Amino acid sequence: MNYPWKEISPRDTLQISQSRLLSDLDKRTVVSLYQPLTSIQAVSLYFLMNEYVVTHSSPVVFLSDILSQLDIGIKEFYEARIKLEAYGLLNVFQHSENRHDYKIAIEAPMTPEQFFSDPLLSMLLTEKVGQRLVIELEDRFTSQKIELEDYVDITKSFGDVVHVNMDKMSQTVTKDTRLTSDVKPLSLSEQVMKESDFDWAFFKEGINRQFVSTASIDASIKKLIFTFHTIYGINELDMQRFVLEAADVGTGQVSESKLTRLIQDHYLHSTNSRGNLFEEEEKTAKEQTFRLNELKQKGYSTEEIEIILHAEQTKPYAYLESIKEQKGGFVSSNESWVLKELIEQAPLSAAVINILINYVLIIKNSPTLDKGFAMKIANDWAQKQVKSPEEAMQKVKELYASTQASATPKSKASHKGNQYSNRNVRKETLPEWAYETERKDEPVSNEVEQAFKERLKRIRQRKSGEQ
Repeated sequence: MNYPWKEISPRDTLQISQSRLLSDLDKRTVVSLYQPLTSIQAVSLYFLMNEYVVTHSSPVVFLSDILSQLDIGIKEFYEARIKLEAYGLLNVFQHSENRHDYKIAIEAPMTPEQFFSDPLLSMLLTEKVGQRLVIELEDRFTSQKIELEDYVDITKSFGDVVHVNMDKMSQTVTKDTRLTSDVKPLSLSEQVMKESDFDWAFFKEGINRQFVSTASIDASIKKLIFTFHTIYGINELDMQRFVLEAADVGTGQVSESKLTRLIQDHYLHSTNSRGNLFEEEEKTAKEQTFRLNELKQKGYSTEEIEIILHAEQTKPYAYLESIKEQKGGFVSSNESWVLKELIEQAPLSAAVINILINYVLIIKNSPTLDKGFAMKIANDWAQKQVKSPEEAMQKVKELYASTQASATPKSKASHKGNQYSNRNVRKETLPEWAYETERKDEPVSNEVEQAFKERLKRIRQRKSGEQ
């Protein structure tokens, strides 16, 4: 597998700049609000780059200097850098010909008010540090109101003090308008809303028939709905139920805090939170048949087709929870966080992310969705433009083949036992190629083969019963 940091060299040059100097409030915001989401290494890198800008005008530094000062390797540098990029603190540009020449623009953080009003950032921080600390942080950054009960406002306006030649001013404004037409970058929640497939018209139509006041579905509630839909895959009907439960029967007003608490309690603390909430609306029989025939024509086996179709029809959180339950485990808070990072940062479709989860938990038989390993695969697939679950399946085959080629006989035998134990997972069965290497190396005994056939027979009976 190719890792993106392997293209980076200590001899790389970084030309660092920033649009404005960071204020004390900016630095406090980065340390208190961004650091829990990005990591100490990422914030250290951010402030070190800022220090270069403060002490030099448009500095050009070698990456080796930064690595030495932070006492980190290239891999740690890359991971810290992309976290800063993901949260809008860095913009990175690479020279089109000299691939070892970079320009890095340091961006100021959001104001605390913007940060806490962004439901996605606020929710991620809550899951990282807890509700109590988030409330304390919000109070710490809230501006104190001035008591003006016995005072009169005598502040002069701009026009009272400054007299401007409007003829000259209009000419200047006309010239400068063309130069200052930059579009304001979207916040994380606004990006989520723009890219979401949530059927807002259908959702509102259902809400209009209830006691909920449509006026209470303001911009902040709307952002919250899109955010939770993206993360947990909540469909329009189930979202209506959550909103109804979060609304006051008397006034019809929807409580943002109650809606957040209801959804987080359901998905983070419920032992069986799947049900219809996670299931996407099933495709029509015609679409299913067309897709099935398409995959058959491409030469995929029955097991591979089953995995691909299931990956396309299930949201990532539901997919992860289903596998963990069928293996007798549970989704930990760390795994929920890893999944959120995958969805937010990796330009991969939900179906491709599901194939990634399948590889880690089923093919590799890992007990948990390890962040480092999952992010390595996601980065590799993103750079190789993996768009469909079929392409992801091909990448999994390549990964598996390379693992088998370098595995020792002892590790092969051990992995083989794990493969058979995983055959009892209903949807996430292993495809044929995932165990045919071991069959060639060591024939299966008649007893094991018979036991395997009996187990497969029971799985198929259970499937037919569920359908």
